[in-house]
Amino acid sequence: MIPSYQDSESKAVDAIKKAIPSSLKQDMLPESKGMFAELYENNEVFPKHYAVSAIDGVGTKAVVAELMNKFDTIGIDCVAVCANDLATLGPVSPFLFMDSILCQSKIREKALTGEIAKGMSKGLAMCDASKILRNSVRMNFGKGETACIDEALSSPKPGYAFELIGCMVGFVERQKFGKHKIKVGDKIIALRSSGLHSNGYTDLRRHLLKGDFETRPEYKKKYKGKHGLDDKFDSSTIGKILLEPTKIYIEAMARISKDFDVSGFNNTGYGLKNLNRAKEKAEFRINNPLKPQPIFELMQKESNFTDEQMYGTFNMGMGFFIMCKKEDSDNVLQIAKAADVVGEVRKSSKTVTILEKNNKKIVFEGY
Repeated sequence: MIPSYQDSESKAVDAIKKAIPSSLKQDMLPESKGMFAELYENNEVFPKHYAVSAIDGVGTKAVVAELMNKFDTIGIDCVAVCANDLATLGPVSPFLFMDSILCQSKIREKALTGEIAKGMSKGLAMCDASKILRNSVRMNFGKGETACIDEALSSPKPGYAFELIGCMVGFVERQKFGKHKIKVGDKIIALRSSGLHSNGYTDLRRHLLKGDFETRPEYKKKYKGKHGLDDKFDSSTIGKILLEPTKIYIEAMARISKDFDVSGFNNTGYGLKNLNRAKEKAEFRINNPLKPQPIFELMQKESNFTDEQMYGTFNMGMGFFIMCKKEDSDNVLQIAKAADVVGEVRKSSKTVTILEKNNKKIVFEGY
C-alpha cells in the first residue's frame, strides 16, 4: 500500500523530533508542544513576555507564480503562513521576519527576487499590531538568504523554479497567554478566507489544470484537469484565483483578544483537523459552515473528492477559527467583520471535530 501524504509527513516529523535532544528545547514552554507556534521563556532577557516563533513555506503555490510569470504576491503568502500561526496566540506582537529564497538561475538573472521581496514587504505591513496593542514592538524585515541551486530544483519553466520559506518571531505578554480555556458551550467563529490560501496546491493543479504547460513527462501525466490558467471563472481567471494571496489575521486577532479571551486556530493544511490541536477534550461541532468560494466547488466537481476529503484538505472558505464564550460572540463578530458563528463546543471524552454537511455527520479525529 502506498503511504498517504499525511502518513509520510507524520513519519518525517517524528524522525525530526527524535533527533532533537531535550537540551535544545529547554526554554520552550511545555504548553506550546503541538501548537501552531512555539513559545520560549527567558526570565533575564524578557521577563514579562514569551518569545514566539513559527516557520513555513508556500509549497507548490510557487509553481503557479512561475507559470503566471507573476512574482509580486507570493511573498504575501510566505508572510501569511507564518503570521497566521502566530495569530493563534491572540495578542501577539510580531517582531522579526526572516526569509530564504532558493531559486534557479532565471529568477536571479532577472532580479525576480525583488518582486518576491515586494510581496513580503506588503505582507509585513499587514502584521504590525503595535498600535492596536499599544506597545513598542514593531515589525522588522530581518536577514534573508538567497541561493541559486539549479541542480536541486525543477520547474515546468526551466530556470524559473524557486522555493520560498519564511520564519517569524514575536512576543506575547505572559499574563495574557492562554487566558481562555475552551469549555462546553463556547461558540466557534470562522473568519472568511480570501480563497485557497496556500495549501492543497498539488491536488488543485493536477485536478483543475490540463497541464499543457508541463515540460517534464513524469509530471505531465499526473494532470487530469480540463482547464487552462487563462480560462474565465467567477469574474476572474483560474490562474488569478489560484494566486490570490493568503489573508493575514494578525490585526483581527489583536483587536479581538485585546478585549476578549479567545482561542485561535489557523485553518491551514489538514483542514478541520486543525481544531483537534486543542489541549482540551471536547467536540467541536461545525453545523453552520461558511459557504465556500466557487473555486472549491469547482475543485470538488472536477476531482470527485468527498466532503470529508475537501474539508480535510482545504479551508473551504474558513481561513481562521476563534473559540470564545457564548456571551462574547456578538462582540467578537462585530470586530472580526467577515465572519460568522459556525458551531459550538460540546462535551466529549476525547478531542474530535464533527462537521454536519448534506445531512451527514463527518468525523475528523487526530491531527
